[in-house]
Amino acid sequence: MRVVIAAPAVRAAMGYHLCCMVCHMQEPLIRLFVPEQFQCENYSERIVRYSLPKSGVQKGLAYCNPLWARQQFRAIAALRPDLLHLFNSEGYPSSYWWIRWARTQLDIPTVVSVHDPEPHPGNLLAAALFRPGQKTIRLSSHVQVFSECFKPLCKQWGFDEEQTFVIPLCTDVSNFTQYRFPEVARENLALFFGRLEAYKGIPVLLDAAEYVRGKLRIAIAGPGKLPQHIVRRILAAPDLFELHNRFLHEAEVSRLFHRASVCVMPYVQATQSSVPWIAAAFGVPVVATATGGLAAQVQQMNGVLVPPNDPKALAEGMLTAVGSSAVFPEAWNPCLIAGQYLQMYREILCRKGASL
Repeated sequence: MRVVIAAPAVRAAMGYHLCCMVCHMQEPLIRLFVPEQFQCENYSERIVRYSLPKSGVQKGLAYCNPLWARQQFRAIAALRPDLLHLFNSEGYPSSYWWIRWARTQLDIPTVVSVHDPEPHPGNLLAAALFRPGQKTIRLSSHVQVFSECFKPLCKQWGFDEEQTFVIPLCTDVSNFTQYRFPEVARENLALFFGRLEAYKGIPVLLDAAEYVRGKLRIAIAGPGKLPQHIVRRILAAPDLFELHNRFLHEAEVSRLFHRASVCVMPYVQATQSSVPWIAAAFGVPVVATATGGLAAQVQQMNGVLVPPNDPKALAEGMLTAVGSSAVFPEAWNPCLIAGQYLQMYREILCRKGASL
């Protein structure tokens, strides 16, 4: 069973997902086809890296260049895959060509893993890539999503039950848990961690903070550009907020989770996230909005769900979650999830064999 997993997006959380996948798949002929900046210390014999320009604009131009895409597809074809698995990045033009060429020239089945079935509000790049991404998904012979709640969308895309696979998110939390700080005590601290984007509900969190003043402080940590009026509001209340608006090393993230009594995710719209994984690994309960696949994740780990865009409910949820026990579900075991991917590949290839 020769499978190539093509994964153009390898930054931040997506890199942790891919590392987790390749480390737990016990099939020697599975290859991960990724940009050269992908970091994974082990299993280098399973990783095929391709070169990319350094700047973001030049990277984008490369992925839009059919000649460049053809060159990379030759490298994929040289691996003699029985199946091509496109993991995320379905909106890239090169992804469309790779799926098309795999089906028409190599005559092999394909599967696309769709992390965000719908674009997040406020993310202009995701909105721009949404329509071409739909074309790539519909061109594939199979689709994989990360939550049962997105199965109706798969049906809209034209996939039947046999062509649709639901496999939960997989994240390597050891990147964070390897750093331990026994001297750091829990505080009355609610932690928001992750890239700061419009759909993640930071204004809702700021409004909720007024209801927990004197009971909880709130740490907001992660890269991304916040509007100036939001920054001013945070900096004007140092008794209530602390801001770490930058990329944080895994050790810094670990220290924050050691301090936190609750992890808060006030998203106004969501698909799924690696944050509940990290919180559960540190025993930190999660309060999140009941939206997308995130809701099922939070329920699995014994977290607290609240309605989106409701600051008072979010504040009450934070206070309720403090002191509760966080569970790391057995269903999140990376070995089990890797096994589900392998089973997906076997089912797809068995059906192809049976149809010949």
